[in-house]
Amino acid sequence: MTVSSTVHLVNPLSVGVCLTVRQIFAMLILFACCLQGGCHIVDTHREQEGKSLLTPIKPEIETVQLDIIYIERDADDPLLSSLVWDEVDTIGTVNLETRSKLRKAGFRIGLVGLTPPRSLQRLLGLKQDITDLAGTSRHNEMVGRTVHLRSGGEAEILTSNVQPEISIQLPGESEPTTLRNVRCVLRTELERLQDGWIKLHITPEIHHGNPELRPVAGVSRWELKPQQEIISLRDLKFSVTLNVGEMLMVSSESTEQDKIADRFFVNQNDERSQRRMVVIRLTDMKKIKPLYEN
Repeated sequence: MTVSSTVHLVNPLSVGVCLTVRQIFAMLILFACCLQGGCHIVDTHREQEGKSLLTPIKPEIETVQLDIIYIERDADDPLLSSLVWDEVDTIGTVNLETRSKLRKAGFRIGLVGLTPPRSLQRLLGLKQDITDLAGTSRHNEMVGRTVHLRSGGEAEILTSNVQPEISIQLPGESEPTTLRNVRCVLRTELERLQDGWIKLHITPEIHHGNPELRPVAGVSRWELKPQQEIISLRDLKFSVTLNVGEMLMVSSESTEQDKIADRFFVNQNDERSQRRMVVIRLTDMKKIKPLYEN
């Protein structure tokens, strides 16, 4: 009777405990298998939306490489002041009205194809001049830089040394204006037309005065940056179309003095006046394509 009652009381309890241990042990085995198999939690809601976990790559980026070369020689050097302009296209570069305004202000611009003329090759150092070999003429000084721009991007091409003080008669004014701490700049904006072709929009600017914090348009908002006062000569703005390998030449006239262009390209601070020419070459157009597409 005692044994029977003991079995009746203990047996249900022992069975309940045994089942609980088995369940826990089975769960531990299942969890260990999941870890060894590389299982992980999946966001089923995101999968149902059909969206990738990766950030989409932006569309292709197009960049344009411009080589900017400065050539400087004596102001009276015939090779830079006159001979080179006889061998380049100065008529079809811009329209007649714009060309007339530029010539009146003393500017000269020309377009050069894939094969530069002999005079420009000499100025660029591609061929040596006979007089240079004989040592009877001043060797040309040439420096330059490379810029990479996207369509709509801008670059400031400095064309003159800092001039402490100048007196200049601006377009539309009857009397000369005195400016201090002057730099002359060609503001160049790039517009991509199609593969291999671009258009440059160039505006001559006169930067003067002491740099002060001024509002400048940034990528997404206005920003305060140290900047001089700017006189934008919008009446002298011109646009030129270039193909890959072509070059744009910009300089000043040599026949008349005291033109606006002389302030941009003639350096009178040295013992002997120096004339400068800026050559802008469309060197390359690159395209970075995305690795993935939607």
